[in-house]
Amino acid sequence: MLILPIVNRNRIMNVEIKLRNARKIRTNVLSEEARESDIIVNRERFSNSIFKNSRADNAPTDFIRAKSLLYPRNFLVTTKQKTNSKYYDVYEVSQPPRKVNDSLDKLYGKAITDLRKEIPGVKNRGRYVSFEKLGMNDYLTDEKIEKLQEIVKEERDQSKWPEMFEREGIADIGNTLDFINNFECTVVSDTTIPETSMQDTLKSLEIINTRDYRQLNKYYTMAKRNADIYTKISYINKIMYDKPLTLIQSEKQKQLVKKPNEVYKPTDTEKLISLLSGVYDEKSA
Repeated sequence: MLILPIVNRNRIMNVEIKLRNARKIRTNVLSEEARESDIIVNRERFSNSIFKNSRADNAPTDFIRAKSLLYPRNFLVTTKQKTNSKYYDVYEVSQPPRKVNDSLDKLYGKAITDLRKEIPGVKNRGRYVSFEKLGMNDYLTDEKIEKLQEIVKEERDQSKWPEMFEREGIADIGNTLDFINNFECTVVSDTTIPETSMQDTLKSLEIINTRDYRQLNKYYTMAKRNADIYTKISYINKIMYDKPLTLIQSEKQKQLVKKPNEVYKPTDTEKLISLLSGVYDEKSA
């Protein structure tokens, strides 16, 4: 499970990121043609390729593109084996969008890896996503955004924008919006906390400087920086289309009922404790 921590309107939210065009087509599979935790593109396996030993986040993306040059079509991703079983599940995924930059290719690769690391029937470990570590700030610069704003303001004919963006070296700015729309982003239920609760907790733990304090501070910093970069993307969307970005959707309503007509809601303290206890992987995915 890919988790994007982000600050929004004085709240800290945890947003699950999934590929919008991935669907599970088979369960309980055991096949000679498809191993567990693999990618199969035009009968070529990721596990047999030169990409398998790479630790780069975009290695899966590079493999998929390399094996799709002649015949771009849907490909398969297999999960890990079920607990105490040789069987696994299979996803069918549409072709990745055209490359915009390495940062977005890394995000796509992470989403593919997330499918490969899934263990059917098990609550899978969350892995944090940091837009900053992916390098998005390197591409979404203030200078590029200013150029974008100038072009959109001066030229009302949108059909001319792509050529003008290309000429000014900012083609990746507009294409970023098309790329990220391939992801489905949903707030994880019952994990949102007020920012003030986080700040108060950090203040009380700062003096002892424990591992818990450092990890929680790292998490909060990541959430703030993710918010800064998301704000840039939203601003670009506003410049180009004059409407707010709606990539992140409201949380799915999941109610944990204790008694009839009574819904359990975890307290802010309980949510913070769950973060400290490692509900999600402390390392960014």
